[in-house]
Amino acid sequence: MKIFPIILALILPLLAFSQKADEIKKQALLKYERSFGINFNSDGWGVSYRFGKAKTYTNKKTWDINIGVIRDSKQKRQIYEGTNTAKSFFYGKLIHLYNLQVLRGNQKIIAEKPYWGGVEIRWFYYGGLNIGFAKPVYLYVLNSNNQNNQISLEKYDPQLHLLEDIYGRGPYTKGLSELSIHPGLTFKMGLNVEFGPFQEKTKALEAGFIIDSYAIPVQIMALNDPDYYQIRLFLAFRFGSRYNK
Repeated sequence: MKIFPIILALILPLLAFSQKADEIKKQALLKYERSFGINFNSDGWGVSYRFGKAKTYTNKKTWDINIGVIRDSKQKRQIYEGTNTAKSFFYGKLIHLYNLQVLRGNQKIIAEKPYWGGVEIRWFYYGGLNIGFAKPVYLYVLNSNNQNNQISLEKYDPQLHLLEDIYGRGPYTKGLSELSIHPGLTFKMGLNVEFGPFQEKTKALEAGFIIDSYAIPVQIMALNDPDYYQIRLFLAFRFGSRYNK
């Protein structure tokens, strides 16, 4: 019977440790989450804000708001030779395109983080509204018909402006009053890999793809056809916090 106290002495610490682990795990189930992100896309970059509430430990519903700059893979930077004052430009570029996305979706855990910290993996999907804002490109153009070769600021027209006629890009603010709106829908899917020892603070890497659609097509480059949809890959770094109200 002397072995009984020995067994009890060994089991009790294990039971206490198990109970402590459960308590730690329960404390980590924080309902609300908010985070900020920096996104690097295959055709641009952007920033985002996400907030939402956990339905269960493995399932979370969140809002995802993104603001991005969209470029064309065919745009190539040019510069007028023979002067140091001219600013570089993208020959053939018709518009600067930006987008605002308001999305709603789910995150689901597929590999849970241990209570002491480590890595947690989720997959997610979002869908919602996509609004594109297109600003026309203005360029400084050499007027060869004038004997003094004066430079004028003009909206880029591929039918009128040849490469040798362009002196440089115009002011960024020029064209803001001519913004055109291109509404549509978007779908986003990917993986979220969270790392770090604390549940209250979040740090994560995300990767996946985005499909944007436009009811009114967008045309960034003059030689391209107008696009009703765009597909891009993205990589994002997110940081934020979890809490209970």
